[in-house]
Amino acid sequence: MRELTTFIDLHLELVARELYGKAFFGGEISESNAERVRKQLVKNIAAFRRLAKFSPYVAGDQFTQADCSAWVSLPLVGMASRMVLGDDLLASAGVDWKAYAKFIGERPSAQRITADRKAEQERLAAAKKA
Repeated sequence: MRELTTFIDLHLELVARELYGKAFFGGEISESNAERVRKQLVKNIAAFRRLAKFSPYVAGDQFTQADCSAWVSLPLVGMASRMVLGDDLLASAGVDWKAYAKFIGERPSAQRITADRKAEQERLAAAKKA
């Protein structure tokens, strides 16, 4: 579980983070950097598939810290790679992160987190307008 959490954080999310500027904030990334990130993610996603179980949780039959990391990070990796590289690299590798995120999102704790995030985003948007 600890290995899986660390792998998600360091070898998926941290690598994909180089795409976030362009994907989410209107920034730029050079073609060479984008291609370097693509190659690294493809390699790392293959390794992630060997570690992850998704039965039904990412590390097996119990909800663990790895699910906390995966629930937040997998959608970011999938969306950023699709937006910048033109391919959702997780989905292309057979990782159905959308179904997984929906499954975890049904947990009461995840629903509270989502509601709190939405409330904070609305508060920040209102403060920005004022």
